[in-house]
Amino acid sequence: MNSEAPRFVPKVHPASRPAEAEDPLSFEAISLQGDPELMLQCVVQEYAWMGWGAESILGLFRDPFYPALRELWDRFGEANLRQRIADLIRQTGVFHFQVSIREEAEPEEEEPELLELGIPEQWRTKGGDHA
Repeated sequence: MNSEAPRFVPKVHPASRPAEAEDPLSFEAISLQGDPELMLQCVVQEYAWMGWGAESILGLFRDPFYPALRELWDRFGEANLRQRIADLIRQTGVFHFQVSIREEAEPEEEEPELLELGIPEQWRTKGGDHA
């Protein structure tokens, strides 16, 4: 008996299938295995390089809308997390920049001098062929 039934459900790209009423169309965050130290390092570096200071970065970990960061908060605790963020910022630094805008009046464009083109008198022929 050889039944060649497919073992998997055929793949359908979400853009090509219709939305169904029971489809919540919402994102759900889930935890995945990984290195919490590496994740912390990456997050701190990313925000420090955007100019965020330690306190601003720490605020992200308090926010319940960032569940992965909130898990790191629960894992390390506030004091330990604060120390780790300070250490990472000491290693990588915070990117700071200053912008100066110097507005200068644009020079008025002078109208170009009108040049009249013509044929010198000595080159003109009277009644001759103009071709």
